[in-house]
Amino acid sequence: MRNFLPYLVSTVLLLLSFPLLLSSQTISGSIKDQAGNPVSAVQIHAKGSKRMAQSDAEGKFTYTFAETDQKILQMSKDGFLALEYALSPDQSGEPISLVIIAGTNLSAEVLDPTNIPVVELGSDDITNEASSSQDISGLLHASRDIFLANATFNLSAGRYRIRGYNSEYSSIYMNGLPVNDLEAGQVYWNEWGGLNDVMRNRENTAGLFPAQFGYGDIGGAANIDVRASKQRKETRFSYGSANRNYRHRLMATHSTGMMSNGWAFTGSVSRRWAQEGYVPGTFYDAFAYFLGVERRINEKHSIGLTVFGAPIKRGMATSSVQEMYDLAGTNYYNPNWGFQGGEKRNARVASTHQPIIMLRHDWAIKKNSALTLGASFQFGRNGSTAIDWYQAKDPRPDYYSRLPSYVQDSATAASVADILRTDEASRQIDWTSMYNTNYNSYGTYVQNGDTVTARRAQYVIEERRNDSREFNINALWNQTIGSRLQLQSGATYRYYRGHNFKVLTDLLGADYTVDIDKFAESDIQDNPLAKENDLQHPGRILKVGDSFGYNYNAHVRTMEAFQQAIFKLRKWDLNAAAKINYNQFWREGLYQNGRFPDNSLGDSEKLDFLTYSVKAGVTYKINGRNYAFVNGLIGTRAPLFRNVYIAARTRDQVIANPVAEQNTAAEAGYVFRSPLLKLQATGYYTKFDHQTDVVSFYDDELVGNSEAGFVNYVITDLQKTHTGLELAAEYKLSSMFTLQAAAGIGDYIYSARPQASIYQDNYLDPLVAKRTIYLKNYYLANTPQQAYTGGLRIQGKQFWFININANYYAKMYLDPNPNRRTVEAVQGVEPGSELFHSIIDETKLQDAFTLDLFGGKSWKFGKYFIYFNLGINNILNNKDFVTGGFEQLRFDFDGFNVNKFAPRKFYAYGINYFASLAFKF
Repeated sequence: MRNFLPYLVSTVLLLLSFPLLLSSQTISGSIKDQAGNPVSAVQIHAKGSKRMAQSDAEGKFTYTFAETDQKILQMSKDGFLALEYALSPDQSGEPISLVIIAGTNLSAEVLDPTNIPVVELGSDDITNEASSSQDISGLLHASRDIFLANATFNLSAGRYRIRGYNSEYSSIYMNGLPVNDLEAGQVYWNEWGGLNDVMRNRENTAGLFPAQFGYGDIGGAANIDVRASKQRKETRFSYGSANRNYRHRLMATHSTGMMSNGWAFTGSVSRRWAQEGYVPGTFYDAFAYFLGVERRINEKHSIGLTVFGAPIKRGMATSSVQEMYDLAGTNYYNPNWGFQGGEKRNARVASTHQPIIMLRHDWAIKKNSALTLGASFQFGRNGSTAIDWYQAKDPRPDYYSRLPSYVQDSATAASVADILRTDEASRQIDWTSMYNTNYNSYGTYVQNGDTVTARRAQYVIEERRNDSREFNINALWNQTIGSRLQLQSGATYRYYRGHNFKVLTDLLGADYTVDIDKFAESDIQDNPLAKENDLQHPGRILKVGDSFGYNYNAHVRTMEAFQQAIFKLRKWDLNAAAKINYNQFWREGLYQNGRFPDNSLGDSEKLDFLTYSVKAGVTYKINGRNYAFVNGLIGTRAPLFRNVYIAARTRDQVIANPVAEQNTAAEAGYVFRSPLLKLQATGYYTKFDHQTDVVSFYDDELVGNSEAGFVNYVITDLQKTHTGLELAAEYKLSSMFTLQAAAGIGDYIYSARPQASIYQDNYLDPLVAKRTIYLKNYYLANTPQQAYTGGLRIQGKQFWFININANYYAKMYLDPNPNRRTVEAVQGVEPGSELFHSIIDETKLQDAFTLDLFGGKSWKFGKYFIYFNLGINNILNNKDFVTGGFEQLRFDFDGFNVNKFAPRKFYAYGINYFASLAFKF
């Protein structure tokens, strides 16, 4: 095994104490990693024997050699190289320290898609079939999920979502505390971007299998353990270069591990930056910091404090219409920027910094009982800028009325197309024009008897903010009863306040603007107060730094408790769990809106939802290589805050009869493991019912009126069904070559006809129209419903590796406009005609193929290590790969021209790379 020592990524310290017997020996010990943490599910046996022992959750094990056994102990686990240790006849009962070599967990590297994974040093598998008198090792801890390991990394460039689920259906924990956003349900990974070195300890649970750290969710769960004692003892410096969102990355990390005095410290800092990223007009400027401190008080108690954050400022790219992509001659056209003073300026700049403080107490109550208490507090800012305008032209360069396709006269259209094609400035934001417009807007404005003579802005830059504060407290109790039963109980309380408002950030050369609503000013001329965004400060003059427009808090409180049991028999593993959740939220208005003076200021009525979830599963351990399993779940979940309020920006009006979502899920599968071959097949079915979605947009039709206007489009009774098959295989051709493959074959559809209620935004209850949306059997969008990946991993003896992967994406669709799938949208159109189908048919995207290459090499010089990794994605430079997009919500009801408001698309990057060089000691 000495030849494999340079592959060392982390070490495992094995402490054995045993009496030496003349005929048989019983060995008891515990397996721990370098930082002193227990390692479970390590398979242990005598060389040549099929009798198997396995370390438990605390890393402890007992193994008895038979009289005829070779006195050679073998240990293995996925992610570790196998170790042999020969017992000498003169050994006493003193502990023996052994080191086995750990590999790198690929799934941990996926936390940052721009990070190229270090080679995964897989174990030399050994036969693990159990004899009739021995328990068979369980599936849940026997091996990693090879489908997830392949799909989450290799298919991420195509925006592949596991089973087609949105991110709110996967529970993400950090140090055992949930981190999914309570207002939107999503996980914002950029809150810890750039902290790769300290985010590697990740435990994943696929699908409906039970997790060791919480109840989980339909889409599985993951826990990122960032405690200082769990970090590798090391000092590490690295530099990365890329041509993606950022160009450069510097990281430095130092971790002491758990020291003899009972303290552990970890610190990490990073910087990522680019003057311009892959897409023109974008930039990137990000820092990150991490500090972890842990104190092991005694054998029973440990307390840890963790603080981290990632301030990020970046210029954003956005989707556009194909007509502009073609005119620009590139599928990476970005309408967000333009030249100002000879330099590129982006109008859409995202800026976020939401640090998290975590405190955790681990209490080993008894040998088989432990309690974990955790608390966290998160706060900070999250915003993005945009252009707003008043009594002026829409400044967006790809606005539909600026395109050649909108021009009626063919000669004029050709002239417009020629200008857009040859003059880059014509395709971008005209900053000079906006400044000149503001400079020439000199006039007099009267406010409450005071006269102001100055330049009133017709164009401004605003920042739309969602600054949140969140407090979490969590308790998790684990109890092992005998060798068969594991019990888990957990309770969580979360309080969230999301402050939603706008800030004036740039007057673009003007002197002031006024806090009024431009749509209300034109739509409601019979009520002079209707235009006021804040009646308590009517006609307020705004300067840079002032908040305006809308201003409210979203309050969300949740209380959750769950109980889980895992029962392990010789041939069966059984699990069952139940969860109950109480969810309450309300809107707190900070402005009294002129259109809704009685429904905008102060606390709204509180909405309460009591929901439940139960799940159960069984795994049949056919033998140590073959497993079959079935899992199921039924439950309800509260709707999200953003999908209940019709227009939270201006009022507290909620949708009619908000109800909890109903979910049903089931999965069944088969797993085969052998030293050379691993196979995995899973079939699944999931139904989401009573979902709600609220979208707002400018509607040119505005049903029942001759004028257009801003509307709120409420979609209820959404029902979606996800069915599919996940396949994965891994075959070791030799110690040097390994074949890997995975396929996700899904069918994600709308399985019922939802209902739409259309509200005019500037009136409290003008339900303009109700419509049936004919979306049944339409496919869900923005993820490949079929995705395939296959590759070859080559691992050399001189500490290098190469991974070559081919990926294929199919059955992709644009997000459909629900307004086009109504009876009203095709009135007067001949059913079955070409025009009819152009309106109602779903837009299918072209299949796509990509090829990726990853490689790396490491060197060891005494106690020093150097690692070099290189990843090249989309080697064939496929720049026509549309990864997603959406049909615009506006529709031409008069002319039935589906291209008047053409769909907007996203394209995958062409050939791109990430290279890193790391130095560790």
